[in-house]
Amino acid sequence: MNARIVLAVLLLGVSHSHARDEIVTPENEPGVGLCAPFACSVRIQQVFDSSNFPSRIKIDALDLFNNVPNGEGFVEPAHYQFYLSTTSVSSNTIAAPVDSNLGPDNRLVADFTIADFNTNFTTSFRIPLASTFTYNPRRGNLLLEIRKDHTADFGDGPIYVDGTLHASGVQQVNDEFPRSDGQAFTTGFVGKFVGPFASAPQATLFQIPAVVSQ
Repeated sequence: MNARIVLAVLLLGVSHSHARDEIVTPENEPGVGLCAPFACSVRIQQVFDSSNFPSRIKIDALDLFNNVPNGEGFVEPAHYQFYLSTTSVSSNTIAAPVDSNLGPDNRLVADFTIADFNTNFTTSFRIPLASTFTYNPRRGNLLLEIRKDHTADFGDGPIYVDGTLHASGVQQVNDEFPRSDGQAFTTGFVGKFVGPFASAPQATLFQIPAVVSQ
């Protein structure tokens, strides 16, 4: 599965605090950068098998990462829409046509426009959701879909997203390139785990020190 789980405690202000968790999967492959979604394609889907998640999670943000050497540090200008759904397709079965992969609870969770090349994308880019999406791994796999109104189509160009060509339990398909088994970009699901916890093979638990803001 190659996932890592982060339990984060953020102290907001002096008297207000709440715990936030994050699971990041698949583990990025050093030196590998993928062009979708920030340099190519206008419709991208990525399915995460339920085995990636140790419990139900209330997702309120998504993280994408950019640690590829010599990659550009900006997001491609476009209108972006992010959807999440619980689906019956898996990393082994996801394929075109992409409409057939959508789950019955498919919902638009983020809608934003990048107007120019000044949106920073060095190290990570966080996408807050308009409302929390609750995912229960007992009900199926998790499908992330990203739609864009256009692309400059950098192809395998300089705007990279961290990922791997050898993912297990995660698979990407998009409108430009044929399915490449094991190709997937690394995604962080931020929110709150709601137990009980099940075993999560190959997942590692990290504790992040509290962050204090004055």
